[in-house]
Amino acid sequence: MAVSIPPIAVMVAAALGFAGFFVLDWLVKAGRTKAFDSRGIRALRRADGTPRIGMAWAPAMRGLTQLGGPVLRYLIALPCAAWLYHLGYRDTALWLVLTLGSGWIVDAAAKKIFKRQRPNLVPHLANAGGPSFPSGHTFNASLVYCGIALGLAPLLGTWLTPALAAAILLSFAVGFSRVWLGVHWPSDVFAGWMLGTAWWLGALALGSHWLGR
Repeated sequence: MAVSIPPIAVMVAAALGFAGFFVLDWLVKAGRTKAFDSRGIRALRRADGTPRIGMAWAPAMRGLTQLGGPVLRYLIALPCAAWLYHLGYRDTALWLVLTLGSGWIVDAAAKKIFKRQRPNLVPHLANAGGPSFPSGHTFNASLVYCGIALGLAPLLGTWLTPALAAAILLSFAVGFSRVWLGVHWPSDVFAGWMLGTAWWLGALALGSHWLGR
């Protein structure tokens, strides 16, 4: 049975997410986020650039940030789609593959379009390359984990709402780790979360009738 979702409400939420992303892009280009971004990064560091809570947390933050990285997203998302297909949920598996695949293309294109430099206010505590806006790790955490939760809706039953809430919290945590590690501005993280959330919401509004089949 397909997931029962009011598509108009979901589409409005998706549209608001996309609008928020482009408004934030305009604010970044206009220099309106400089003070916010600077304070956000410096609030997590001491005067010498070391984390306020100590370097002992660095391995945990690096591990957390990898939950939005390219390797783990393939290790988690694609096997999940294959499992759904194996269980007979072929339309759901196809929806998940199309949603995630198209999202990854959009994320890669956005990086090339916006070309923002990464922060240089504090030492980076993890390797990071390429443009900074939007945060790809945050984008992927929202897109992948929320997409998987929706894909597993027929198996989760009444646990769907808690699973979605956990996926959203995980995407926030991944985004926080990117700022904590000094490799993204806070506005990069908000942009990644808004774009990733808008993408899976839009996919849900357009393809909710595929879910559960």
